[in-house]
Amino acid sequence: MPPDQPSTSTRARNWTLVQVDAVFVGIVTASGTYLPVFLLRLGASASDVGLLTALPALTAFALAIPFGRWLQGRRYIVPWYSRMRLLAWLSYALIAAVAAVLPREQAIPVILAIWGLASLPSTAGLVVFPIVMDGAAGRDGRFDLLGRRWAIAGTSTAIAVALAGQFLNAVPFAVNFEILFVLVSIAGLGSYLQSSQIVIPETVSVAGPAAAPLGARLGSLWSLVLSNRPFIRFELRSLVYTASIGLALPVLPLFYVHEVAAPDAWIGVIGSAQSAGGVLGYVLARQLARRRGAAMTLLPSMLAAALAPALLSVIGWLPAVAAISFVFGLAGASVQLAMFDQFMRRLPSELAVTFSSVDQSVQNLALVVAPNIGGLLSVVIGIRATLLVVALVGAVAFALFAWNAWQAVRPASQEVTT
Repeated sequence: MPPDQPSTSTRARNWTLVQVDAVFVGIVTASGTYLPVFLLRLGASASDVGLLTALPALTAFALAIPFGRWLQGRRYIVPWYSRMRLLAWLSYALIAAVAAVLPREQAIPVILAIWGLASLPSTAGLVVFPIVMDGAAGRDGRFDLLGRRWAIAGTSTAIAVALAGQFLNAVPFAVNFEILFVLVSIAGLGSYLQSSQIVIPETVSVAGPAAAPLGARLGSLWSLVLSNRPFIRFELRSLVYTASIGLALPVLPLFYVHEVAAPDAWIGVIGSAQSAGGVLGYVLARQLARRRGAAMTLLPSMLAAALAPALLSVIGWLPAVAAISFVFGLAGASVQLAMFDQFMRRLPSELAVTFSSVDQSVQNLALVVAPNIGGLLSVVIGIRATLLVVALVGAVAFALFAWNAWQAVRPASQEVTT
């Protein structure tokens, strides 16, 4: 996004650092498969799992814009990016310590509190992530670098989840999870050592008057965002898709543990299958985007992502669950890459951090509400029926993006016919 581009040698080094960093990020990401499972095995309720998934989103919704306004004035954002992520990921070691010291009934609320505090630096890191990656990629390198990064991270996650599942089966509970979370924090340190060396152009500071009242600053931001209609329309469509993801977050662990009675080893296989699908999804999305454009990558993937939860709702055979998870990972990766590219096209370069913070706030609104709704629905109408609701919301998101694509193509086709 910055107007100045890194030199060829700096760009090459950035690409290497980003890709090595992805290995460690993949290991950290693997913890997402097991943290909800750990809470369930400690005796947590479905509401606790819903709260676990909603807490980071609640923080991002409430604080992403203040963080963005503050970070918009930083000339060098890479140090903030790397340090904030490290602080967030050290929380896994702290969770392990709490679980080792406190009784189970006391450990659960403390773990949730730690997770909520860790979401503060995590939110700051998420706000500047698009700008750091775009600066590291250089001109026209966004799709390629992010595709490689997420493919490498997906491979790392698939391997880490599979190995972790076997490890958890071999070591008694709860020591197995405690050791696993310490290793996750060590991987977070490895990520910090790589990401802190990325070099990108200085960000452009367009700060408003410091003495302006809070209401005036919010009004100015509101007017600024509303004036960018393409950004607003994209955000609203994305909000529906994010809601479908948020609904699924607490439901899938409940499905694995309570509906199909998957042991830890099988949960590892399912998580690895989803990560492996993600790796293939990033590779295929890069190739398809080069040939047919990002829009043609997005729509088929979004449709497949909507169908996967519906298929899960009617099966109970663990190998089939793993196969559908593979497809879900493949589709989700393609959607993520295509939507990231479309999002970056709508960011004004001089206010990229600010608009990124608005995106974080808007999208995390769905991740605040949807997981709690998902946890509640799983109790009221059942886990399998809730998966059908997830599929329905995903289908609505697909329809909105398909309508937008048709609206964009229609004027061009009318010109050809006239």
